[in-house]
Amino acid sequence: MPTTDLALVILAGGLGSRFGGAKQIEPFGHEGHFLFEYACYDAMRAGFEKVFIIVRPGMQDVISKQLNRWMHSKRFEILVQEQNRSKPWGTAHALHFLHGKWEGSFLVLNADDYYGSGICQSAADLAQNGVQAAALLFELAPTLSPNGPVARGLCNVENHYLLGIEEVLQIEYKGNEIKDESQRTLSPAALISMNAWLLPPLFLTHLKVLVEQFLIANTDNETAEIYLPKVINEMIAAGKLAVQVLEMPPKWFGLTYADDLAEAKSQILALEGKAYSLVFPTWI
Repeated sequence: MPTTDLALVILAGGLGSRFGGAKQIEPFGHEGHFLFEYACYDAMRAGFEKVFIIVRPGMQDVISKQLNRWMHSKRFEILVQEQNRSKPWGTAHALHFLHGKWEGSFLVLNADDYYGSGICQSAADLAQNGVQAAALLFELAPTLSPNGPVARGLCNVENHYLLGIEEVLQIEYKGNEIKDESQRTLSPAALISMNAWLLPPLFLTHLKVLVEQFLIANTDNETAEIYLPKVINEMIAAGKLAVQVLEMPPKWFGLTYADDLAEAKSQILALEGKAYSLVFPTWI
């Protein structure tokens, strides 16, 4: 039964091509939690009602078994990103499976990113203050990987509102400067999206239509993807969505490459016993 409370939505359907495997289910910390479970813990503390985890086919059982260790079954639901090809159709396609499952606002996060222990509380505060849609943004420099170039959503912000997002590829340090694929120099303080979005229920209605149109237009295309930032961009341009901006502290880390794993695990171990209990309490 759909409700009107705040939900956390975890996008966990990616293939992890650059990582070389299913990074969504890498064990972290003393109890072997998945990285996104720390966001679930934060959601519990912030008063969220439920977590939806969107996965590719075949991942349901391992994730369900893991979450059942500390979360009551009413607190999470696994949605399968059904598709008719091996390559996922993208993050917007994944999210559209939430349509009909939830009637309230929701926070979207990636399964392979850690956003800081305060991101769920920040989203809850925004929702409590009547904010319908928000982009929770980070400065560029702390999100770069020392192990290779990354793609980031470069945000155009004016008066605390998002005007647009530019998908920028192959970003990395070259000497003391940050360069992209065209050798453009980017500011270390540039605000970028790491796919952390507070979105209203009406967004899912628009999203469903756009995804269905995309699938019809790309029926025989084996590589086309529809990304959430692109959809949000289009909605902003069409006047269908006004997105406020909240800059987050530089607490992010994540998994792009296999060589990112050791540092991420070290950071989680440092947080346990401080930001997180060594043994998670039961979310009933």
